[in-house]
Amino acid sequence: MTTRRTPLALIAALAVALLALAGCGSSSSGTDAGSSSDAAAGPWTYTDDLGNTVKLDHRPTKIAGLTDPLVSLMNYGIKPVAAFGWSTVDKDPRFAGFDVSGITTLGATYGEIDEEKLITAAPDLIVTTVYPTDEKGTIDTSQPDYGFNDKAQQAKIAKIAPIIAIKMGGKGADVIASQTKLALALGASQSTVDAAKTKYDEAATKLKTAAAASKLTVTVMYGDADGAYVVKPEDEPITELYQELGVKFFEPTPKGYYWGIYSWENAGQIGGDLVLLQKDGYSKEEMLKQATLAQTPAFKADQIQPFTSPGLDYLSQADYMTDLAGYLTGAKLVTS
Repeated sequence: MTTRRTPLALIAALAVALLALAGCGSSSSGTDAGSSSDAAAGPWTYTDDLGNTVKLDHRPTKIAGLTDPLVSLMNYGIKPVAAFGWSTVDKDPRFAGFDVSGITTLGATYGEIDEEKLITAAPDLIVTTVYPTDEKGTIDTSQPDYGFNDKAQQAKIAKIAPIIAIKMGGKGADVIASQTKLALALGASQSTVDAAKTKYDEAATKLKTAAAASKLTVTVMYGDADGAYVVKPEDEPITELYQELGVKFFEPTPKGYYWGIYSWENAGQIGGDLVLLQKDGYSKEEMLKQATLAQTPAFKADQIQPFTSPGLDYLSQADYMTDLAGYLTGAKLVTS
């Protein structure tokens, strides 16, 4: 649940003051954002993946938002002032190696956003994501953007600073392009992006080579008390990206978008030679306590590796694609 420690009247008053300083608004379409130091003092316009346009009288310099896109922005040299999400930046392994001092923690679990702390951080832009609800890429506008508990919470946060969203659906390469475009618009240097792209291209070549030489089938999954959830590779931009590079994935049979959901009684039907286990659910040890899953080929062979939900930016993907190439090379075929 969202923490609300400040009376709404005070929140509204402070929010109005911040909006007056930021001079923000939403209208029209099109993107016009510079990345030079001079651009920070001039008008700034950005249209997000939902077609929403934010206009400010200056380029945003104080960014808050969901940890997922913030990881990518930090890889491009954009340090946020505040963050919310499934975990805190000091405990999220994706932020390891970054200087996270000065980043205000707004919550420690999904939907938890301390509005008082957000107002104190005084962001001039909030970045989040949005997920499609089906294979066609449909966005359910009756639901909040990802990271918000509900539409009411999102509406109150939007009074503190304008919100832009990155669509986390479709092709992974398109999501990377969107994240990179935003980073450049927020002041990332082209040389930083180019250097990251070089590392990405090298890692993509390694993964493509490893995938071509491997006969392994990879399963990306998550587990909790309700059962085992297997990612449908074409519905997750990250796995779609790896599939384009030749990685072969196990396709779950239960119907539904994004997840193929198995009860623990039916978890023995999950195939694959190598499991990539998502970090936010059951640990490997907890998964192995489920007798049906423990007897599947990958778990019996102890071919379980972490799936860190790497950011869809050049550097995050370069790191994880290099790891995945190593996983493919080091594992053996255990299914027929």
